[in-house]
Amino acid sequence: MNSERILPAPPPLRAGGPAPATGSRLVLYALVMAATVSPLLWVRVPPLVDYPNHLARMWILARNGSNPALAANYQVHWRILPDLAMDLIVPPISKILSIGAAGRVFIALTMVMLIGGTATLHRVLHGRWGVAPLWSALFVYNAVLFWGFLNCLFGIGAALFALSGWMATREWRPGRRILVFSVVASLLFLLHLFAFGFYGLAVGLHELDGRIRQRRISLTSALSLVAAGLQFAPGFLLWYLSLKHGGPTLTLYGDFADKLYALISPFTFGTAPVPLDEVTGFLAIAFLAWGILTRFLTFAPEFRRPLAVMALVAAAMPNVLSGSWSADLRLPVALTFLLIAATEVRIPTRRMTAAVAALAFCVLGARIWAVTQSWRDYGRQFDEFRAASRVIAVGSRLLVVEGPIPRGQSRLPGVPGFFARRQSVAYIHMAELSVIDRSAFVPYLFTGWTTIEVAARNRGIAQWEGVPVTPGELGESAGPGQRKELDARRTVYGERLYWRDWPDEFDFVLWIDFGSRPKDVPPQLRLVARGSFFQIFRVVRPAMRVR
Repeated sequence: MNSERILPAPPPLRAGGPAPATGSRLVLYALVMAATVSPLLWVRVPPLVDYPNHLARMWILARNGSNPALAANYQVHWRILPDLAMDLIVPPISKILSIGAAGRVFIALTMVMLIGGTATLHRVLHGRWGVAPLWSALFVYNAVLFWGFLNCLFGIGAALFALSGWMATREWRPGRRILVFSVVASLLFLLHLFAFGFYGLAVGLHELDGRIRQRRISLTSALSLVAAGLQFAPGFLLWYLSLKHGGPTLTLYGDFADKLYALISPFTFGTAPVPLDEVTGFLAIAFLAWGILTRFLTFAPEFRRPLAVMALVAAAMPNVLSGSWSADLRLPVALTFLLIAATEVRIPTRRMTAAVAALAFCVLGARIWAVTQSWRDYGRQFDEFRAASRVIAVGSRLLVVEGPIPRGQSRLPGVPGFFARRQSVAYIHMAELSVIDRSAFVPYLFTGWTTIEVAARNRGIAQWEGVPVTPGELGESAGPGQRKELDARRTVYGERLYWRDWPDEFDFVLWIDFGSRPKDVPPQLRLVARGSFFQIFRVVRPAMRVR
């Protein structure tokens, strides 16, 4: 007996299909997907926290040493890494589109893959193309997207398609199936390590649960389970080879606030939930509970226990895992799409169906409107900075200072607080846009465990992980006496403070003050440009160091 005969096969996927998607359903999917990605049309650089950093990396990859000033700060270094989704896709697209447009295309692909992967898995599990997977559009704007973990989200979408393929091919010959999905699993690893782990966990639990449900635990079924696991062998080999390119191994479980944030991450689009997030979460949970109690929601038997086990794994996930921050946000988001794919909705009356659909579309419409308006506000500010950054000399080293948002300025223009609030973290990586525009060096561009390396002249002031300095830290390190004391301090990753000797190491300072002009500006700084929420200073020193 082999693994292909243990579970009853669902209706096969054929070219014509026994229950093809109707024209109206295709139109509905197209409209929902178009609406979901539409905020990307109104902004040049979406203010997803890490995204400007990643976009700058894509620019360096696309230029590939052809810009001397840029090459003096950063170098391309391709190697085996489990985080290459953008790196493999965006630079080729940038050959026909601008780098900004190529980045937005990647984000749109990520959103479409999350919805499409959910719909495809639902088709495999339930034997028909339904409209229930459209619920996934409500959760595309989640905490993982907000923080800009785009490689991870793209990988989740790809993993949903891979899981669909694995389940739809159970009638294949074992050797052929393992060979094909060895390639698939290896590609998932290269897209993102989480995608590889999520797919492996889902396949492993599904295969094991199938044997438990059929009560056919035997030597033959155990061997077939091992055989199914052979598809992951090449991926584990790639993982082993990638270890020599890895970064910090810090692991922290996190506190209660971290775990609570991870729990609400599927419907939270910010550092903390706004009322729109809370309403979305409440309605989703209430609908789920109502459906279970009235039995108009049913779950595919293949994933009832696997989903429960994966929820336990999500609860046990550390906040920082081997240097990867917010690791505990990712599985709850992935499980939401898997849960929707596994759910069959059979609302008893058309009137009730219409009411539920209308409510869902209202919530989705509110989300899309809020994101569009807030992104346009951020976009105007990002564009303002990019215009002012012309005063930064090409190839210069740029230090970033960010103060707190003054009380009363957390509201975005034209967006009520019910829908969105200004997020100070959205500006953390804005300065990296100067890497694209001015070939500048920013010390915490993602390097080291990426395809980008810091050029030799900048290695002493670069960090694996970093954020802007505070005004207090800037003043603390302005004098030579204080700088000596800072040399002994280290970050949580064991790195020296990149800003400890800024008067000698940096050429310009971007001070994000949110309109609250700083009073204690160090004497080494000379103002050269000013915007509505920032100032740009040149660092003046008696004698320029020869580098």
